[in-house]
Amino acid sequence: MNISHTSQAAKNKIKLKSYSKINLALWIKNKRKDGFHEIESIFYEYKGLYDDLEIIFVPGDVLKIEVSFLQNKLNEAIMEKDNLAYKAVKAYLNKIGVNGTCKVKINKKIPMMAGLGGGSSNAAFVLIGLNKLFDYQLHESELLLLAKEIGSDVPFFILGGICLVSGKGEILKKLDSKLNFNIQVIKPADVSISTKWAYDEFDLFGKKFDRDKRMKALLNALQASNHELFFSNMFNDFEDVVFNKYPQILDLRNKLLSEGFKKVMLCGSGSAVFGIKEA
Repeated sequence: MNISHTSQAAKNKIKLKSYSKINLALWIKNKRKDGFHEIESIFYEYKGLYDDLEIIFVPGDVLKIEVSFLQNKLNEAIMEKDNLAYKAVKAYLNKIGVNGTCKVKINKKIPMMAGLGGGSSNAAFVLIGLNKLFDYQLHESELLLLAKEIGSDVPFFILGGICLVSGKGEILKKLDSKLNFNIQVIKPADVSISTKWAYDEFDLFGKKFDRDKRMKALLNALQASNHELFFSNMFNDFEDVVFNKYPQILDLRNKLLSEGFKKVMLCGSGSAVFGIKEA
């Protein structure tokens, strides 16, 4: 695909929602030689919780990127290269060969260190937003390649919906389903969990199971639109180590169960939990 180096955005500002995700199943397999863990999971794009994203681009001779977060009434400019939204801006504009000033404003409503994928989502929706501003110069397949370079969970948010996820999170298969869910997400105010900590704890204390039969049952349930089969086979391999360390998260789980949800599980590596039932 030929990209013009003189291309300019048809408009200079766009606003969009950056959605969260939950894991309807999470199977932790072996630790890889690169330090990541092999996983198999079902990711679900949860639109009930999202960040508000605004992207402003002004063409210029040099590339300047500013990412600011509005959270808890604090507005902080983030310029570090390890910020995923920053990486997404740089990756996209370098790919299409355009310079200028790009400002990204993110109103954070997705809790951090909660297992909801907020940072990965922000990066993905920055790519999606810039691609809209620049009149869709990159195909979805090209956005997925950029997303893969930024972070393991970023490609999922390019596709959205429900996906079977494998590898370290970068291998995706879109799933079709007519199941309708009612979902509620709660994060304990006093607990935030590092994904690295959760994997380290799992390596030390977690129990490894062969989840192949349950994953197949979940995929069959999605195809057959069988809510009961789906709820009875959901699992998250992080739960034993996280609930053992943080009983207050287990208390939240029990609270949601008492409110009538069919299943309540940890969101990713936590610390948020979600309740789910048939809509």
